[in-house]
Amino acid sequence: MMKQHANHKIQKVRTLIVDDEPEAINILKMLAGDIETIEITGTTCDPDKVLSAYLKATPDLLLLDIHLGTRTGFEVLQELHEHKLYPLVIFTTAHDQYLLKAIRAGAFDYLLKPVDRDQLAEALNKAKLQIFGHSLESRIELLEKSLKNHRKLSFSTRSGLILIHPDEIFYLEADASYTEIYLTNEKREIVSMNIGSVIELLPEQFIRISRSIILNTHYLVKISGTDMQCSIKVNSYEMKFKVPDRHIAELRRLIGEI
Repeated sequence: MMKQHANHKIQKVRTLIVDDEPEAINILKMLAGDIETIEITGTTCDPDKVLSAYLKATPDLLLLDIHLGTRTGFEVLQELHEHKLYPLVIFTTAHDQYLLKAIRAGAFDYLLKPVDRDQLAEALNKAKLQIFGHSLESRIELLEKSLKNHRKLSFSTRSGLILIHPDEIFYLEADASYTEIYLTNEKREIVSMNIGSVIELLPEQFIRISRSIILNTHYLVKISGTDMQCSIKVNSYEMKFKVPDRHIAELRRLIGEI
């Protein structure tokens, strides 16, 4: 009896390449050419056209340069999030000082230019496992977490309700039965909820480092185990806090240091 061989179609990671240098895009396309886990469905050199390129390419993954001329890759990613688009992201850059910021921005991986083919292949294979390797239930859970991190939060105040996006929150401080929310624009809101109730509303980027302080780890810039303190900063607005020893390791874990 003649054996029948089934044709198994390989699942490929649909990928959009974003880089302001055409040569860099061509290099990535060449390196990815014989990697069977990837399918390049679009490219763009224009940071202002990433959204339209994304909608056309419908990618699972972005290979996103950090320096895009008039904009940064972080700004482009924020624009996609504002349209409720949450692709896996591998940042590419010639500079390694952005590693921590890339981690805080939710990067899946981070490649230094000139990109090495083996490192690219490894990153793409890991991305494929992340995209296709989860059960339906776990993928739904990941999506729900992602959505929670990007929706506005509702807080009770003395005059009603206030809606605040998580990324607008710099840190929070307990004030008896109230909580003071310090915003990234250096303004402050007082909500009529105790800090224990507030933390239940916050996504995973927030950590309570003491009875009275909650930090947004997206703005964490320094952790010192020697001084037992950490710093958060946005623009020129910087704050330092004492951190109990038991929270130092957790802070490091949250930003991907360990």
